[in-house]
Amino acid sequence: MSDSRDLSIQPIQPVGGAFAVQSVRSEGSVGTSGSRTPEPGEQTVAAATGGSLRAAYAQFVIDPDTHDVVVRVRDSETDQVLTETPSPEVERMAKYLKDYANTLARHRAALRGSVGS
Repeated sequence: MSDSRDLSIQPIQPVGGAFAVQSVRSEGSVGTSGSRTPEPGEQTVAAATGGSLRAAYAQFVIDPDTHDVVVRVRDSETDQVLTETPSPEVERMAKYLKDYANTLARHRAALRGSVGS
């Protein structure tokens, strides 16, 4: 299964099209025109993305068994999960590998116990 091709890694050009976060203009809030003053108790935003990103929030979930942290980014309006890190597939693989390592440790301990007897 040896591949005789010479593989090399070459640098690529940076990804374009990303815009920096812009400060919110004082003449109005994001997505509105004209001047508007915030209501008492209303929170104001500190920065805007120019409307290119969805309103979303991060949810941190800790697995009680493994104590691993999962970060879910959810849409603020629909509460739909936009992305999850690590993915469910990676979580399942990590659980499988941890179970496998525990099985190997138990097997080695049993072998050591039977040899010394």
